Amino acid sequence: MKPIDGYDKLRGGYYTPASIADFIVSWALRDAGDTVLEPSCGDGSFLASIRRRRSIFPAASDDGVTGIELDPAEADKANSHGYAIVNSDFFTYYRENIEEKTSYDVIVGNPPFIRYQNFDDQYRTIAFDLMRKHGFHPNKLTNIWLPFLLLSCEALSSHGRIGMVIPAELFQVNYAAEARNYLSSHFDLLTIITFKRLVFDDIQQEVVLLLGEKTSDHKGIRVVELDDLDELIRQGPECLNRAEAKALDHSRDKWVKYYLTNEELQVLRMLNYDRRISNAIDLYEINVGLVSGENDFFLSDWNNVVSRGLQAEMMPIISRAEQVKGIYLSAEEYQMLRDAGKRVSIFMPGDLPKEQLSKNAQSYISWGEQQGFNKNYKCRIRKRWYVIPTSWTADAFLIRQANLYPKMILNPVGALVTDTLHKVRFHKGIDRNAVAAAFLNTYTLALSETLGRSYGGGVLTFEPGEMRQMRIPMIGSERLDIQKIDSLQRAGRYEEILSYTDAVLLVDGLGLSSHEVAVLHSIWNKMRDRRLARKQSI
Repeated sequence: MKPIDGYDKLRGGYYTPASIADFIVSWALRDAGDTVLEPSCGDGSFLASIRRRRSIFPAASDDGVTGIELDPAEADKANSHGYAIVNSDFFTYYRENIEEKTSYDVIVGNPPFIRYQNFDDQYRTIAFDLMRKHGFHPNKLTNIWLPFLLLSCEALSSHGRIGMVIPAELFQVNYAAEARNYLSSHFDLLTIITFKRLVFDDIQQEVVLLLGEKTSDHKGIRVVELDDLDELIRQGPECLNRAEAKALDHSRDKWVKYYLTNEELQVLRMLNYDRRISNAIDLYEINVGLVSGENDFFLSDWNNVVSRGLQAEMMPIISRAEQVKGIYLSAEEYQMLRDAGKRVSIFMPGDLPKEQLSKNAQSYISWGEQQGFNKNYKCRIRKRWYVIPTSWTADAFLIRQANLYPKMILNPVGALVTDTLHKVRFHKGIDRNAVAAAFLNTYTLALSETLGRSYGGGVLTFEPGEMRQMRIPMIGSERLDIQKIDSLQRAGRYEEILSYTDAVLLVDGLGLSSHEVAVLHSIWNKMRDRRLARKQSI
C-alpha cells in the first residue's frame, strides 16, 4: 500500500492494491442493478475494480455508482472511471444525502486511518453527531475509520453487502467494542480475511478485509487467515468456502478468539463461565506504574548515585521487565542488578521546597534544570517538578508487554516500578505466593491471548482494564512450590512449569480431561505463534 502523493499522516490516505480491490468488488457486486457507494474513493482504485466487474454484466450501465472524495486532486483522477464523483467529505454528504433518504446494495472501500487528534474538527463534529444519533458513543480514542465503517453499514439496504479494508484494531481495541457488537447484531454472516504478513508497503499497520452480508443462508463469522496477497490472488474466492463458521455471541469481546476452532471456543467458553475459577479482581487490584517524566534524570545506576552523594534520596525501582527473570524479586537479586550497573535506583528526595533538601539533592536538581528536564510536560505540570506522584507500593508486578507470555512477579523488596509494568496489591487474606504460582497455567495464558492486544511487533500488550479481566484457577494452588516455579522460569523451562501447574490446577483442581488440557495448549500455541510470526515478518 503506497502513500498517495501529497498525502501525509494527517490525511490517512493510501493506495489500495488492485488485487484487494478486485477481490472485494468481485465478492460484493453480484448483479448489474446493484447500487454501489465508495465513501472514500481516492483516485479510484475500487472504482476501477467496479468497472472491470460490471463489464461481465451485459445490462450494466454507469448509473448507480457513487464515489465520494474530499481531496479535489484525487476526486479529479477518480472522474476518469466514468462514475459520479462527489467532491465532499463523507460525513457531510451522508448527513445531507443519505441519512433517512437512500441506501445502497453494495458499499466498498478503504477508509482513511486518522487518529482523533488529527481528525479535522469540522468533520469530526459531524461524524460524532451522526454516530451518537445511531446509538454509538465515540470518544478521544476513536479513529476516523470507525465512523466511516459504521455509517456505511447504516447506509446499506436490507439485503446489502459491505466490503472494506479495515485496520486489524477492529479485532482487539477497546474503542471498537461497540463496533464489534453492532456488526455481530446487524449482519447474518461476517467474513474477515487476515494476513500473517503485513501486506501494505511503508506502513506497519496490520489490516483485515471485512466482508459483511445483511442477509445470508449461512450465519455467524468466518475468519480466513492467509500468508499474504499472493495467496489471496492464488486462492481467490475459494478461500472463503474452506473457513469454519462460528456462532457470533453478540458481545463486545475481542474478536481474536475467532481464530480458534469451534471446539477450542467451546472449551474456552466453558472455563470462562466456570465459577470455580477466580477473577483477578477478586484476588488483587491493579494500577499503572509511575511515570517519571524524564528517566535520564530520575533513574540512576548506583555508581552515579554514589558519585553524587545521593544515597539517602534514592529508592529501589524496577524500570524494565527483563530486569526480573523469575517470578520473585529477592533482595539478593535486586543487589545483583545494582552491582551490574542497572538503573534500578530512582531519585525521590521528598515533597519539600528545593532549599529544604540536602545540598547534594539541591545540586542534582539544579543540574537537571540546566539540562531542561524541568520543562518536560510531565515535570512542568507538577507543583515541584522533581517530585514524582506515587501511590501504594506494589506487592507484585504484572508484565505489561509480554513476549512469550505474561507473568506475575512478587515484590518483597518493596521496589517501585515504572509504567513498563503494572503494579499489584493483593486483597486482605489472599495468599500472594499461591496467586503468583497459579498465574502460570495454560488456561490463564490461553485466555491472556484473547484479552491482550498485539500489533505489528508481535508483543502482547495489556492495559490495567484488560489485566482485570484475567482469571486464575486457584483450587489446589496452595500445593504449588513457588521456589520450583521460580527456578524453572529463570531457566526458561516454561513447558515444565505448565505441565506441573496444569496437573495441580486444571486436572486435579477442575477435573479437566487430558484432551481438554491439550485443547487449551492448542489455543495458546496457535495465538502466541501467530503474533510472534508477525514480528518476524516485519
